[in-house]
Amino acid sequence: MQYFTRAIFKLDVSFHIISGIVLAFMMLVTAADVIMRNLGYPIVGSVEIISFCGAVVVGFAIPYTSWKKVHVYVDFLVDKLAPRNRKVMECITRCMGIALFAFIGYNFIIFGLDLRHTKEVSPSFKLPYYPISFGLSGSCFLQCLTMIVDLIKTSQRGTGHE
Repeated sequence: MQYFTRAIFKLDVSFHIISGIVLAFMMLVTAADVIMRNLGYPIVGSVEIISFCGAVVVGFAIPYTSWKKVHVYVDFLVDKLAPRNRKVMECITRCMGIALFAFIGYNFIIFGLDLRHTKEVSPSFKLPYYPISFGLSGSCFLQCLTMIVDLIKTSQRGTGHE
């Protein structure tokens, strides 16, 4: 189990690093476009590049954010429950999250296959859209695995004074 947990964490960190690199690239492209636009030479397709990168940044950051529990968490109702009931509620919500991200990941695959079949490309650079869809599906499935690890940790946690 510890090997599985470490492997998922390493994947989460890898996706997070990719997300950070792409975010830095987005910032450079935006800054360069603003400067070049003021000089009368805007970067052709900059909006397209930023759109692609934005999808990667947000999608790839989700698993690590979930691992570190730095996402928005509305806990005022759950915190009022008894420890045992809180644990049950946490397990239920983890299972619902796993199902949701599995559904989203599956649909990203279907969408990506459709984009590949129709040969849909971006207007300026003629870049295909389907790799982004497949990357986001991978991120969703990684989020499922991250939530499975969290579910296992939650179910193994004691119901004592937490």
